[in-house]
Amino acid sequence: MRVIYLLCLLISWHPGSLVAQITDIYKLPDPGKMDSVYKSYSPALLRDCVSISKLDDIRSYIAASYAYYHNQAKVEEYVSQLQYGPEKGNQYFRIARSFENANDLAQTERFAKLAADSVMGYLELNPAGVSPASILASSLVLLTEVLEKQRKYEEAIRWLTDRTEYCSARNRAGLLSLKADMLVKAAKYNEALDTYTAVLKARAGGKVVEQKMKQAYVAWHGADTLGFEAYLSDIKARIAHEFSDSISKSTLKSKAPLFELKDLDGKIVKLADYLGKVVVLDFWATWCVPCKASFPAMQKAINKYSADTSVVFLFIDTWEYNDSMEKEIKEFLSKKQYTFRVLRDRKDEVVKQYGVDGVPAKFVIDREGYIRFSMKGFNGTDEESVAELAEMITLSR
Repeated sequence: MRVIYLLCLLISWHPGSLVAQITDIYKLPDPGKMDSVYKSYSPALLRDCVSISKLDDIRSYIAASYAYYHNQAKVEEYVSQLQYGPEKGNQYFRIARSFENANDLAQTERFAKLAADSVMGYLELNPAGVSPASILASSLVLLTEVLEKQRKYEEAIRWLTDRTEYCSARNRAGLLSLKADMLVKAAKYNEALDTYTAVLKARAGGKVVEQKMKQAYVAWHGADTLGFEAYLSDIKARIAHEFSDSISKSTLKSKAPLFELKDLDGKIVKLADYLGKVVVLDFWATWCVPCKASFPAMQKAINKYSADTSVVFLFIDTWEYNDSMEKEIKEFLSKKQYTFRVLRDRKDEVVKQYGVDGVPAKFVIDREGYIRFSMKGFNGTDEESVAELAEMITLSR
């Protein structure tokens, strides 16, 4: 054991250390060469010099490469060596995707199920990489796709029903929509409509979901499109009422952290200067797709309050470090004709003050300087978003 330890130290000091050498496997063009390189090292040396997590990642990579070429025996050989429980779901999912690319439905289904099952004991973990809950969501999507191709709609519905609640909030609405699609395929139109309604309540609707609801409604009731319009209007009215009732009971009231930031023209903006006004803060980044998806609604909100000087909108660009960001942001705003006042959080100080862990993130600050409402992500239609934000502004006056 001491000899192995000393050998590990010696290798780690060398520029071409063992970890660096063995990770060259990722660059090799075919699984046969990967297999040869991997087996050129003694198991004891690998065990003592390379972390279990890294070894499992390499093993699953080799297995996935063999899966693409339908070499089941080699896949099983490397899968049997996987050891690190918290990351097995990720490794199984990688292999499932490879089988999917090879058009092997049976093995795609098998490994997607293994991935979905193996993460269940680790959902509370918050690793630096992809979370178990995210792997679960991705596995359910892949599993549903492969079950749909085999017309196993009922089985897909069972998996989605049993596991969706364990996924992160940002993925649940999409999985609910997928479940509703499977319910339609299974001709369970009433249940599908109820599930699509849950999607609308989660603010993840839009024209596509409404069109699917219409198709389910017509399949259930017959070609009564006028009846559907009344049905949909009633659902939207109830959802709006429930939302209004819920935010009116909000007890959130914490002092908004003060800050000073420069806008795109270099002018200093102080939050303290807006005491007595309602302030809407929108944390965003140019690389954030949901942020950009929310901007048409935010521009409509700005237009709605354009003559109301008691309401202020501030867009805080964060987590970006390129020296040319001001120019890029100005070009983006000009191209889209957005009239946003953008502030640069160059040192990520304000985003930390507000505890933001993902963008877009919005905060509504009342006239006394207290945070009354906060929102993460973006779902729903522009009209719904503007209406909801308007209610929050009204309650913050």
